[in-house]
Amino acid sequence: VEAIDTCENRFKFSQLCDSLRIDQPEWSEFTTVEEAFHFCKRAGFPALVRPSYVLSGAAMRVVNSNEELDRFLKTAAVVSRDYPVVISKYISGAKEVELDAIGRDGELVNYAIAEHVENAGVHSGDASLLLPAQKLFVETHRRVKTMGQKLCRALKI
Repeated sequence: VEAIDTCENRFKFSQLCDSLRIDQPEWSEFTTVEEAFHFCKRAGFPALVRPSYVLSGAAMRVVNSNEELDRFLKTAAVVSRDYPVVISKYISGAKEVELDAIGRDGELVNYAIAEHVENAGVHSGDASLLLPAQKLFVETHRRVKTMGQKLCRALKI
């Protein structure tokens, strides 16, 4: 149960990635609208905004300006101590890949890496994927597998 909570809570998952030295865009969790605007001013636009308790594309949005951020926070997200929002720096043109894996006692037993057809941030949970990945460098494949192994061990999957 703890491992599931860590994976579904964006703040906990990002902290885990930081502790494992797994690359991720700059991010932070916010409980006030003012904090969200301050982060975007510092990190710059575009930014990816989502409720903290979700890893999928559900309820996420890429925003490109203060006006879009304000509109999204007012209409699609509740920002409070009980419902924090996570904002990540969005990397334009990034390729998105997914790792599906099976672990046993913290060791990766089997895995598959899928490649998204659309660039990262384009879909909202209903992505088109290629399996096996068609256009990944061998080094990218190796790094994704290594990240999966680190997560498997840390979460004791």
